[in-house]
Amino acid sequence: MKKANFSNHAKKRIGERCSLSEDEIKRILDNDGTIVIHLQKGGRYAHRLLYSVADEDWFMVVQDGGDGGVLTVMPLEYLKGRTPVTSAQKRQARKRAVSLEKIKNSPPAKSTAPQSEPANITVSNIPPLPGWRVQVFYVLDGRRLSKKLDGRTLESHGNPTDWQVLGPVHHWVKEQLIEFSIPLTSIINFVASRGKVTQNVDCLLENLPMTEEEIRQFR
Repeated sequence: MKKANFSNHAKKRIGERCSLSEDEIKRILDNDGTIVIHLQKGGRYAHRLLYSVADEDWFMVVQDGGDGGVLTVMPLEYLKGRTPVTSAQKRQARKRAVSLEKIKNSPPAKSTAPQSEPANITVSNIPPLPGWRVQVFYVLDGRRLSKKLDGRTLESHGNPTDWQVLGPVHHWVKEQLIEFSIPLTSIINFVASRGKVTQNVDCLLENLPMTEEEIRQFR
């Protein structure tokens, strides 16, 4: 997802509804500090759960996945009965926000190399962790095959613990399965790996955003 920018409506609502500034919200959004809860309108608009350390409360940010535009920021009570949020998702969002807050408040790093100015570590210049490699295992014409999806998952895709709920990563997987012509019914399982960590992520198949017609064509 592109870097966050704010509509006039969003700027007004931020001032009315929470203690965070535009810059603080942008820092959290751009550094994977939220949890994607829901996608609407073909996956373009993401509902991202954000925890505010200053308010000690959660907010829902609606962001355009195409241009990164933030449409609005809402307290969760505005979404009762429409967009459910679990306790686990709240914990994940709070953990991410608190981690970013610790990085922001950490003292400058000491450097032994000679330099004209002291080096500072900020959230903006810390490179994000590399994403996950995803591999699909399937059986075709009686042969067991595997295929690594192109590239790694993005920051907006989150981690495997986030993939139990429909999010941007499922659309990314769907597009690649179609591109590689891998039938749904042939798939055995998915595996995600990063560094020395490897885990099964069958939730990628369970949550694929497929219409009935697409499922029939994809069989």
